[in-house]
Amino acid sequence: MDRSIAHNAILRVNAYRHIRQRATRLIRSRSNATPKTARKGSGLSLDQHQRHLPFPNKYLTRHGRPQQESPALRFRLLTDSINKNLSPSDKDLQAWVQDFLSLGSLQLLRVYDCNEAIRILHNLDRKYSSNKNEDGRKKLEKLVELVRQALQSNSLPSTSHGSLHLLSYYKESRQYDKGLEFWNWLSGTNEAALNPLYVGAAIELLAVYGAGIDYCEDVYERTLAQQGDISSQYYFTPGAILPDRSKAIMIRGTSSGLLQGIISARLSYGKWQRAYLSLDTAFMLRPTQIVPRVLDLFVFERPIFEAISVFFMHCRGGNPVPEVTFSAILNSLKGLAGSLNDYNTKVRLIRTIFSVLEAYIGSGGSVNTIHLNIITAAVCSVIPSESVMTPVNILEGSKHLRNVIVDLFARLFGFFICRSVSPNLVTFGEVISQALHFGHFDVAKVAASDMLALGIVPKYSTATDMLKTAALLKDPQLLKTAWACIREISSARQGNTPKPQVWKSLTAAAQACGLESFVEDELQCLAPKNLLQARSAVQSVDETTAKHFYATQLKQDCLDGDQVHAFHHLCTEIDHSLNHVEDIQSGKFRDLLQYPINEPTTFKWPEVAEESWQRKLYDELTVEKGQKEPDLRSLSGDQSEDTIPAVSDTGVPFDELRYSNWKTINNLLIQAEAWERRSAASTDAAIKRKQASFQQKNPAGSSGPSAARYLPWMEQFKTFQQNNQDEQATHWTEDAWRRRIFRLRDTNYEFHADTSTVSLL
Repeated sequence: MDRSIAHNAILRVNAYRHIRQRATRLIRSRSNATPKTARKGSGLSLDQHQRHLPFPNKYLTRHGRPQQESPALRFRLLTDSINKNLSPSDKDLQAWVQDFLSLGSLQLLRVYDCNEAIRILHNLDRKYSSNKNEDGRKKLEKLVELVRQALQSNSLPSTSHGSLHLLSYYKESRQYDKGLEFWNWLSGTNEAALNPLYVGAAIELLAVYGAGIDYCEDVYERTLAQQGDISSQYYFTPGAILPDRSKAIMIRGTSSGLLQGIISARLSYGKWQRAYLSLDTAFMLRPTQIVPRVLDLFVFERPIFEAISVFFMHCRGGNPVPEVTFSAILNSLKGLAGSLNDYNTKVRLIRTIFSVLEAYIGSGGSVNTIHLNIITAAVCSVIPSESVMTPVNILEGSKHLRNVIVDLFARLFGFFICRSVSPNLVTFGEVISQALHFGHFDVAKVAASDMLALGIVPKYSTATDMLKTAALLKDPQLLKTAWACIREISSARQGNTPKPQVWKSLTAAAQACGLESFVEDELQCLAPKNLLQARSAVQSVDETTAKHFYATQLKQDCLDGDQVHAFHHLCTEIDHSLNHVEDIQSGKFRDLLQYPINEPTTFKWPEVAEESWQRKLYDELTVEKGQKEPDLRSLSGDQSEDTIPAVSDTGVPFDELRYSNWKTINNLLIQAEAWERRSAASTDAAIKRKQASFQQKNPAGSSGPSAARYLPWMEQFKTFQQNNQDEQATHWTEDAWRRRIFRLRDTNYEFHADTSTVSLL
């Protein structure tokens, strides 16, 4: 062959390969499902590599370019688009589902495609629910019904992940009858091969539907028994002994979702002891891989003091905490602080909030504006009241109280700003309102100035508070600024003049500042149709009315020096807590061996058992006779990978982590038993009220929510304090304490409270 011809042929082949590679890279970049390992040199076979592409190779032309007329390509590109923003039009969503069903009937879909499609439908429903888009949820319901029918007719590939999302969708959307019908089909088609991946979601659905705890327990036991692995059944049994407490353990054929489902069912039916034993199993098997939903169950179903203990146990292993769950914990602590009258107890609860924040960030959590607003509101509730008669140097040798408050919020806001979370209108509105309420007018002025400097336009209530601040400080400039904001808000919302009540507020503030002419000038700017009503409102304000506008904000009682010192000490502790996690970036973990979590004393259960008793019993229950103890000495030296103990992301060795969790579970069992015994009558009343309300909104036969969580904050806290005092007053011997733990950890133990002898709080 002529050399030039051969050379040109080689060039053409290389050019073709180059075009093919560029087209493949373009296709791969359009798919979110393509892992980084599915690239050249990843070690994957050609078939494995093609499964990661957004569509099979048969839809590529000979030049490596996609055929635009391919229905599979159109479906997958639209799937990618919907998955990115979750805001498809009704037309696109309906066309996408129709393509999905059509391709399924032609057997052109992978299992991955089916999983993704059902997951997207589930996430769309969650988005519509959070946005209160009922019309969108109704349209989505019809499309999901088509998908369910296609699954049950075997037109779509059978998928465990898809079944999980579909069962969760029916539970969250309260379509219990359809969910039960789908579950009956799943369990009836191949009952001998129930997948633990979706059985956990099915148990949650059955519990909410009201199928009964016995049926839920039966499904759980049958699923474990059908795995064919005796070790799976053994390790999921409370009290199972691990081969090595210092190592991670992998169990095939099981799922954390299965434990999540049975924990949810047990809590729903008041089986708190079994629920905590299942939680103990979860933390013993996978102390660093706990499903976030498990924490949600205890946060929303159990009393706040138990939920806090579970939260710290969760963070100790570096388990992720959802932002919504953390917001719920903060709200619970803020609500409890707001219901108490004792100032020192409130201060201790604020310390607890910052201890919770410290643990949350240390376990890799990310903060948001909602967290900032809740913490700000909680801190505002403990600001000491300021009197006009208060001496300037109320704190001996320290800053003035107002400067301490300003420095505190500057420190708090600065911490969140460093994490890309800026204070918003709600944040500043809370500070301004509470500063006025407690008589710190200078603080309110500083907050208003900072808010306007950030370009935040206040709402009516905040702008009115700014008018009051201007009147109390006799600040003409602040009055004009506040009125400019009110005019801007009125123009944007109504397109006309402010309401008569706002004109009265302006007149009262102007009289205090000596700016009566300013009000007259503003009246001259009004249109004739609005002038009469506004002038009538202005003329109705006399000297008595003007003083009433702001006189209610002044505190005539003397400032409590003990409160001031307690608040000053709180500010110092808050600064220390923020310093501990200042350098921890979002998604990173805190070394708990070097910087242990500062668990609060507010909800600390008294340790009646000596450390030697607990360690001895722990070894008896978790180590078989003759089993060799793991060597937990220094990891330095020549050690094989099999002999090195596992360590959590927070730096805690697994053996120590499991021991700490075991002790926490013991305390939780003791607390729960004391809580149920003392609050049984109050809890029963709360159950009846909540279930009566639940039955009005849900189908007959539904079980309704769990009970203990719905008692008022004050009753919960009083109950905890009484139980704590009783525990401290009881003298425990080692033998009595051991019998107590054995009883609470016995799966055959049943708690029965005599409600007739329990007095209401």
